[in-house]
Amino acid sequence: MADSDLVIEFVEILHGLRQYKVWHEEHPLPIRKNALVLLMFLHHHLPPGSPGIQPSELGEMLSLTRPAVTTLVNSLEEHHLVERINDAEDRRVVFVRPTEEGLALVRQAKEGFANNVAEIMDYLGPEDGKELVRITRRVRKFLHERQNALNGGTTKCGD
Repeated sequence: MADSDLVIEFVEILHGLRQYKVWHEEHPLPIRKNALVLLMFLHHHLPPGSPGIQPSELGEMLSLTRPAVTTLVNSLEEHHLVERINDAEDRRVVFVRPTEEGLALVRQAKEGFANNVAEIMDYLGPEDGKELVRITRRVRKFLHERQNALNGGTTKCGD
C-alpha cells in the first residue's frame, strides 16, 4: 500500500491541475468541452468514404447514454459543426458527420492543444518530458488492466 502522505500529495496535485482546464483562452470555443470531445472523436473515427457514424455507435465508443449523445449532436448541429445524413435504403438509420466548419474547429482545437503540450514539454525539458510520458503510459496501462478485469476481461471499443 502506498504511503498515505504520498497519496494525499498526489490527490492535491490532481486537484490543483483541474484549475488549468481552460486551453483556449486566446480563441474561445463556440461549444462546450464535451461537445468538442464528441466532434473530435467523430472526426478521428470516421471511416474514409463513409456517410458518417451512427449516434448509437458514438455513444458506445464514448460510454455516453443515447440522450447525452442526442443533446451533444443537437448542440453541434445548431452550431453547423455536424450534419445528420439519412441512410438511402433505410430512412430510420441516421449518420452524423462533421461539416467543413466542424473540421476547421477540430483543426483549431488540435493546434491549440498541441501548442499547449509543446509548451509543457519545453518547460519540462527532454528528460522530464519523456519521464512524464513514460509514467503516464504506465498509469493508463494500470487503469486499463484494472477496468478490463472489472469488465470480466472485455475491452470497450476505442481502448
